Amino acid sequence: MKKIELKIDEAFRNTFLLPREKVVTNFLVDVLNSKYQFREDDKKIEVISLYYYASSPLSFLFALPNYEYYSPDKTIQIAELHLKEHSFADYSSIDVQELCKKVLDENNIDYSAYLDEDNQLDFANYWENQFGLESDFLMNCWRNAKEKTQSKMIGFLESSDAGGGLFDLDNGYDVPFDVDVDEYLQSHGFIVTKEI
Repeated sequence: MKKIELKIDEAFRNTFLLPREKVVTNFLVDVLNSKYQFREDDKKIEVISLYYYASSPLSFLFALPNYEYYSPDKTIQIAELHLKEHSFADYSSIDVQELCKKVLDENNIDYSAYLDEDNQLDFANYWENQFGLESDFLMNCWRNAKEKTQSKMIGFLESSDAGGGLFDLDNGYDVPFDVDVDEYLQSHGFIVTKEI
């Protein structure tokens, strides 16, 4: 079964992620190069939050100063990337399901036992890597953008519904819910002055 998971991983990357890589990386380059004026004052932003839309992680992204460090009242602009505006249609769970069916068909795997009465596939029986691939993709785009800009900005990936946790974009760590962000950064050698 591991072999099929890897094939679905590859198909998912090639179909949904890689075509979006340049656009997402360029957006992050713009964020890191301060194309967006987050505030009226000239306070340097050292910690950024990159949010993805929880129900469709690559339909739209937005970035803003991390509110653990910067006052939300002083934010005047949010950087937004709507992938539809770049000719990328959202991909739905139906699209992912069809991709899984295609890979299973190509590998002569009978999945009929996992179809419901509407012929919908519960692909969790074969593949559960979607969120991991999407978050890894976003972290990779962040790292590529940082390499291009040589920025020292620290980034955290967060879900729009706060249920997805907090990911350190620079190191790929999942920050535990019970760990304070300030303590986490200090443990990695970063001292950032809080505005609030």
